Amino acid sequence: MLIRPIALRILGVLAIAAAVHFSVVWAVPRVMMWKLLDSLGQAGSSANRMQSPVLPPLADATSRRVVMPNPDLLYGLCVLDLERGPVIVRADPKLSTYWSIALYSSNSDNFFVLNDREAGQLPVELRISTTADQPKAIVAPSKKVLLLMRVLVPDRTQGMDALEAARSSLRCSTS
Repeated sequence: MLIRPIALRILGVLAIAAAVHFSVVWAVPRVMMWKLLDSLGQAGSSANRMQSPVLPPLADATSRRVVMPNPDLLYGLCVLDLERGPVIVRADPKLSTYWSIALYSSNSDNFFVLNDREAGQLPVELRISTTADQPKAIVAPSKKVLLLMRVLVPDRTQGMDALEAARSSLRCSTS
């Protein structure tokens, strides 16, 4: 008879542990993205100023806004607020080295990537929407989206003007 209360307690502890585990696994990515999107919005990439993406300096040993930034990449970021409707993303990198544009939902899931191999030397125009009613639209799983552009820096001592121009070609707008 003593085994029954102990078994119930063990089951209760396991149930609580499972609930806590799943709550944390669900909440952590969403809270991290919420904080990142909020801080980027305050840095000038909010829906009201979407023409100006955030263009942080080249990462070094002191850069820790992102957990492990790559010192060989230039980043460009836009916070896309799709509540007001579709957003148009334009870029014209004109680079022969690696670059990419990735979209992340509000729970940090990556749902779209385009890179230099797929786009070639052509200008990029993407329409991001929460519904599939737009022709050729990329359907976002959330109303807030983080756009992350990466540009490879093969040599910090030369060619930085072309790399900055490629990154600065990024535009995120509602029309």
